Amino acid sequence: MEVVTSTFYSIVSERSRIQLMDADWSDRYGWLVVQKRHQRMECVANGVVLHPDVTVRVPIIRWVDSERFLLADARSDGSRHNVFLVDLYGKVQHSFCGGDGIEDIAVGKEGIWIGYFDEGVFGKGISTEGLVLFRLDGSPIFNCHSHLTDRPMIIDCYAICKGRSSTLWLFPYSDFSLIHLDLCTKAMKRYEVPESLRGSTALCVRGNYAYFCNSYHAKEELYSWDIGKGRLEKIGRIRGQLGD
Repeated sequence: MEVVTSTFYSIVSERSRIQLMDADWSDRYGWLVVQKRHQRMECVANGVVLHPDVTVRVPIIRWVDSERFLLADARSDGSRHNVFLVDLYGKVQHSFCGGDGIEDIAVGKEGIWIGYFDEGVFGKGISTEGLVLFRLDGSPIFNCHSHLTDRPMIIDCYAICKGRSSTLWLFPYSDFSLIHLDLCTKAMKRYEVPESLRGSTALCVRGNYAYFCNSYHAKEELYSWDIGKGRLEKIGRIRGQLGD
């Protein structure tokens, strides 16, 4: 499984001010960032600077495959497209409206998973589902609140990350259980996490271990947790605001 991380911070140099707004890393595809340089937004894919012709205020960037990436705006009034599929020449291949209040995005072979924060969930349109899986053309495949009967109410989807095959891990407010969702069976398995992990905004799962960062109780601290077995270990500190 791939490790995906994103960070938000400002880098100031003598020649220019660069604000890194979001980032993605893939074991297979490399690194990807969206940043502002002299107040102009640009994307950088493995060192190549691109300027997609889109307007994005609160950007989220994710790899789709070796030839494309996704650039999204977390906010939308519902009348404009805010999710863009971009090639490695900076050309927008397709776009669609992914809803307002986007908290996190994870991309797999099955499509584009989008989780929403409270302003989207209690707003209007597709974001009221809390978690949605879209095809690459923007058509929804799976709507969490409508398609699952035995599921938690997602008030704010703090973090999501891809699992094996067509599964997804999510960490929703307010009960903060770690949830494993199987798209094929429409089944969800819950794991009660230690209190110190509540509110974590970054999540990665590899094998039997889940990695959490930036919880309510431990800002910037990174933990490893043996899923379902209770063994929690602090393994480091990450400065800045970390996403998934």
